[in-house]
Amino acid sequence: MRCYRAYAKLNLTLDIVGLLPNGYHAMDMLMQSISLHDTLCLERAEELSLRVEGGNLSGAPENLVLRAARLLQEQTGCRQGVRARLVKRIPIEAGLGGGSADAAAALVGLNELWGLGLSQEALLELGGRLGADVPFCIRGGTARATGSGTTLQPLSRSLPLHFALCQPCAGLPTKAVFRAYDEAAFRPRKRFTPSALEALANADLHGLGPALGNGLEPAACALEGGVLQGLKALEDLGALAARMSGSGSAVFGLFEDEDCARAAAARLADAFGNGFYAKAVDCGVEERAEGQARAGECAKEEAE
Repeated sequence: MRCYRAYAKLNLTLDIVGLLPNGYHAMDMLMQSISLHDTLCLERAEELSLRVEGGNLSGAPENLVLRAARLLQEQTGCRQGVRARLVKRIPIEAGLGGGSADAAAALVGLNELWGLGLSQEALLELGGRLGADVPFCIRGGTARATGSGTTLQPLSRSLPLHFALCQPCAGLPTKAVFRAYDEAAFRPRKRFTPSALEALANADLHGLGPALGNGLEPAACALEGGVLQGLKALEDLGALAARMSGSGSAVFGLFEDEDCARAAAARLADAFGNGFYAKAVDCGVEERAEGQARAGECAKEEAE
């Protein structure tokens, strides 16, 4: 048995810069993997099966873990099966890339379990077929993502980053948020990503905070007032910056240090029923050190 951590992502910035030939929005984003994670355990079997714990999700065929498994079978001719167990901790419809992270872990893990020998570049290409965030979740770390989000420029990061985050309201479907963005007259006056990249390169935490931003945030707030409530709560808790991730509905705050972020996460949990501390990590998928552990131990996994 092999067990993997599937790390969530934050969009530290999200700029919409136009439209692609296929009609999708062209974006310029600064993306960061964080320590909040799901856990995926994989065991050889004759057929494909998935058991999900938490998150109000099922192991139905449309689950991205099973879709990733079928895609690998189709592309390689592999006929091995897997008994998969997914422990969900990343909130769904939150803009944190939970489904994409799970798909990434499935691609990476099954490539190893089944001995397929695919390169990371091949996995990135397959991941892009499953979702725009899957390639980033495979590579992880810190990256600039452009186009639909699948064109990645890995970045070095020396600056420790500590966050408190929560999902202050019901999840928001991505298509609904982009539709609201298209129908609204509001557009950000400036792009966020260039300034954030400069602050990150200079390891300037206090310069990074004001540079963070998300062009979808006003549209999401118009759809769901709870997003704005979450942002205000983070500001009141002393965040250097409070922003929405992706298309929402999760919000996050950047804090001075771990102690401040952990204290804020506890307050968020009291206010909204959920709150998470997370730090920046340098990978998207990571095999657990105790990767040969019993599947039952997966349920005991806690965020670092």
